[in-house]
Amino acid sequence: MVTFPVIASTLSEKELGDFIKKRYELADDYNCKLYRTGVNHTYFISKNETKFVLRVYCYKWRTKLEIEQELELLNLLKENSLSVSYPILDTKGNFIQEINAPEGIRYAVLFSFAAGEKMRFMSKETCYSIGKLMAKIHTITENKKIERVYYDSEILLNQSYHILKTYFSEGLDEMNF
Repeated sequence: MVTFPVIASTLSEKELGDFIKKRYELADDYNCKLYRTGVNHTYFISKNETKFVLRVYCYKWRTKLEIEQELELLNLLKENSLSVSYPILDTKGNFIQEINAPEGIRYAVLFSFAAGEKMRFMSKETCYSIGKLMAKIHTITENKKIERVYYDSEILLNQSYHILKTYFSEGLDEMNF
């Protein structure tokens, strides 16, 4: 029987939870539950009212440098008293964990939990508060450069369109749109 290579996997809640409990010296009664899969996989690490979010980055989605810079940016926002979810250091002083998954090395980061809930309709006051927070983020990060893909119209429109042409006919209404 042939064993096929894996291009994406969903990590076991139990083993991932045990791994995180060791790395962060969390009590044995912390629970790990898969919340959502997608570009990254999200797990909740919780015990009673205490909750953390574990992001497991998909294989080769982000480089370690890109993740480090993302975490640096979040810590900068936290240091400037903005209410953001931020990365948690493990017992050895590391933010990023390396996991040897079936497809290869994947990175994982434990974050603080940002309590809240979905809002379908927002008041003017809430919209104003969000705008004010976004302005603070922009002010703090205005001159901050990170080594990462810069999503501009060339990448989002032109390059994407050329890739789509290999799968879809240019004569389709959606492609013309």
